Amino acid sequence: MSDDIFNSRRYDRGDVRILADVREKGFGHHKAVVEDLSCSGCRLNTPMYLNPDRTLYITIPGFSALEARIAWRRNDEYGCHFVNPLHEAIFDHIVAKHPSLAGNR
Repeated sequence: MSDDIFNSRRYDRGDVRILADVREKGFGHHKAVVEDLSCSGCRLNTPMYLNPDRTLYITIPGFSALEARIAWRRNDEYGCHFVNPLHEAIFDHIVAKHPSLAGNR
């Protein structure tokens, strides 16, 4: 694994629950739930198999698609690393707009 993946914990994490569109490059799109967001990536929850060798595009409602790569997989959960990290202001806006029921960051 790259150092970037290990350093991803240096960013604040937001406890969110967002129904998003996920599309694999060259394939159709489907719905997934974005959870545990940071500026460097997120955790996706989806019953659909995502191929770790393909680029993903994650679209959160109201925002442009985020290009991501899969860092890990555990059952229906995928750890995704954004190719271009989110700006802190965008991260704060998303977390404020889409809090999970747990609600804390």
